[in-house]
Amino acid sequence: MFSGIIQAKAKIISKNDGNFVIENHFKEPLEIWESIAHDGTCMTITSFDAEKYSFFTMEESLKITNFSEKKQWDFFNVEQSLRLNDAVNWHMVTWHIDTLWEITDIITNSDKSIEIFVSFNSKYKNYIIDKWSVTINGVSLTVCQNWDDYLSVSIIPHTQEVTNLWELKKNDKVNLEFDMVWKYINKIYWNK
Repeated sequence: MFSGIIQAKAKIISKNDGNFVIENHFKEPLEIWESIAHDGTCMTITSFDAEKYSFFTMEESLKITNFSEKKQWDFFNVEQSLRLNDAVNWHMVTWHIDTLWEITDIITNSDKSIEIFVSFNSKYKNYIIDKWSVTINGVSLTVCQNWDDYLSVSIIPHTQEVTNLWELKKNDKVNLEFDMVWKYINKIYWNK
């Protein structure tokens, strides 16, 4: 499980045939087979040292995430999995991406926050509630506005600074995971 609170922006050192090498920002030593979320996608560590670590991405992951669009020197939002005694400061997420979305617009507000508008397939509309949680590129956010096939979220200046959301542009693809609790409620009560 993860919380959606990003620990670092990690640069992609290299990318080759599904093998990614990422700069290591974690203070404690990593472990082989440890799961780390990258833009909200759980990946298994295959090697590491103090400066960098690597993971392999299967074709299926490349199809359903924004990984195929990532280039050398781009950034991932990274988060280690929660330990049993960790506080959950936002909402619990699995880092199994539900869908890939496209940004339709970005507006900068007078208070320096930005509002991001994202389109999606309307079959997912039951998973989205105003002022409820959604995860975009691994960042736990609150839905500001919600329509049948798009939504908006606001990003405060601090979140812009510590994540890769400041890099986003119109037509970029983003990874999305819906709130896990609300997905289960939909499945149990409405079988959707």
